[in-house]
Amino acid sequence: MRALAVSRTGDSPRLLDLPRPRPGPGEVLVRLEAASVNPMDWKIAEGALTEVLPHTYPLVLGADGAGRVEAVGEGVRRFSPGDAVYGQFFVVPVGSQGSFAEYAVVPEESPTSVIAPAPAGISVADAAAVPTAAMTALGALDALGLKAGQAIVIVGATGGIGSFAVQLAAGLGAHVIATARPDARAWITGLGAAETAGYAPDEIVARARAARPDGVDALLDLVGDRSVFDACLAGVRVGGTAMSVNSGAPAEPPRHSVVSTSNYVLMDGKADLLGRITEEISAGRVVVPVQERVPLDAAAGALARSKAGGARGKTVVRIQDAGN
Repeated sequence: MRALAVSRTGDSPRLLDLPRPRPGPGEVLVRLEAASVNPMDWKIAEGALTEVLPHTYPLVLGADGAGRVEAVGEGVRRFSPGDAVYGQFFVVPVGSQGSFAEYAVVPEESPTSVIAPAPAGISVADAAAVPTAAMTALGALDALGLKAGQAIVIVGATGGIGSFAVQLAAGLGAHVIATARPDARAWITGLGAAETAGYAPDEIVARARAARPDGVDALLDLVGDRSVFDACLAGVRVGGTAMSVNSGAPAEPPRHSVVSTSNYVLMDGKADLLGRITEEISAGRVVVPVQERVPLDAAAGALARSKAGGARGKTVVRIQDAGN
């Protein structure tokens, strides 16, 4: 089968011809129709998790995917051949399976990976754009304790996680202030942002104070610039909550509650998070922000663009044409 992989840490990703995997007991073999790009993909290729988890090479890249169940191993109860599924194909050892491939095996139940029936109302291919970004967004809002009527600043709102976080926060009834470049402001407002701001901390804080003179209730940073995160805390009310999924808590204890989140590859409660996201999409309350679709042989270029930054929404990698 074709798969995008690296032969060792730090190598450039390239298409390889690898053996097709077979499902063992409790495992599901998925014929993947599509995958999607996340920053975690190029970070893993560069060795971000080599000190945390065992790896195997060639390391097949890609975590998010969607397709049809090809076969199931002994003991599998929830899935049958032909089922449309999607999820996070993150299996240990890292690289032993990956979604930038024609086939992947995933456990029916696992703390690191998760699959579920694909949402109704969207194509199976577009479902590949959902899992990691949407689960991270939902998990972050849960940790922040955001409620209806509160105000939140989302820094990095136009990326994959941010475009889901804006919709989910607005769906809760929150007032969302989203950072965005001028050419993306109409788009992110269409997803539910009440107002937008540029990326300069002074402008973000000014917007926050204009919306809530005592400060907004929550700050969600998805960029990971520690100095920007620290500066934006000035726009959060005393006792409010703040989180950065990349930079963590500031060195000095602030006057706010800074909540932490696990690495978004290793987040807890994946089955619950994906189930809730599936309901939101199937009900039409959340749209999948696909901005680009590329073939598998162009996936390495899509990863390079993700690393360069400035991405809007999600990029889907087409692996096999299923006619949808």
